[in-house]
Amino acid sequence: MGDCPPSELCLNSPVNGFQVESVGDMIEPGQDVEYCEVLQLPGDPSETYYVNRFEVGMTQHSHHLLVAAAIPDSDTEKALALGMKKKCVSPDTFGGELNSVTGSQHRYNDEKFPDGVGKIFHGGQFVIFDYHYLNTSSAPVQARAAVNFHTIDAADVKRVARSFGFYNFGIQIPAMSKASFTESCVFSHDVIVHRLTRHTHRWGTEFPIAFAGGARDGEHVWTSPSYEETDFNFPEPVLMPAGTGFEFTCNFDNTTSGPLKFGVKATDEMCILFGSWYVANDGDEVPSQGCDVF
Repeated sequence: MGDCPPSELCLNSPVNGFQVESVGDMIEPGQDVEYCEVLQLPGDPSETYYVNRFEVGMTQHSHHLLVAAAIPDSDTEKALALGMKKKCVSPDTFGGELNSVTGSQHRYNDEKFPDGVGKIFHGGQFVIFDYHYLNTSSAPVQARAAVNFHTIDAADVKRVARSFGFYNFGIQIPAMSKASFTESCVFSHDVIVHRLTRHTHRWGTEFPIAFAGGARDGEHVWTSPSYEETDFNFPEPVLMPAGTGFEFTCNFDNTTSGPLKFGVKATDEMCILFGSWYVANDGDEVPSQGCDVF
């Protein structure tokens, strides 16, 4: 993406699969805005798509893209219509019956799942693009975002990938100061984790992660050196027994003249550890995983 013009996505459609694109508003100089827009997958409900890879492309000055899919036949799905759009702070602004699809805080991101793992979608299914832009330039910017859904055979998806979020809402960083916040969160059921993603804004510095609980308690996993290096893929997916999880530390260097706290604007800060997981055993019924710390 280094040579990609600021106004272009530079994301070719996949050979096997399809692309879904949002063309949003013009973002004026200095604007810090977040919109949620309802889009739709191609085809009709009789078609099923098995996906093991996502690519994300965005125009310059994007802060993040979050994509969620409405659960078929849910009340949320029934309330949606193609083209609905409004300012938001998360995809569930249209309703909470959603499954996470993918996301990125970079102009380009490539998310691949381990062999035998993927996500399942249906033709005509509604998806919500939550796109956030902070235009720091002196000219208007066209908000555009696209996601490539790379499809595979049904037999190649044996377990469905899901997402977790460990949130630390209790951060407070005084003006012109450095601060560090450490929290631990654990899983309520046995799960297998294959990918971790740190999320802070631009004042986030080092972000070390360690195992929490169990035989590997305290063992270092990975340290992200900055807010721009967000993703870690385990060399081999890791079994996380119930009661174990991750300890994560958000370090900040607040170079502004005012305090920073957790907030949804790009001029606020965040402290989140995201991850991708799937069930440890065929047939396991595992509820959503995550935790909130205040």
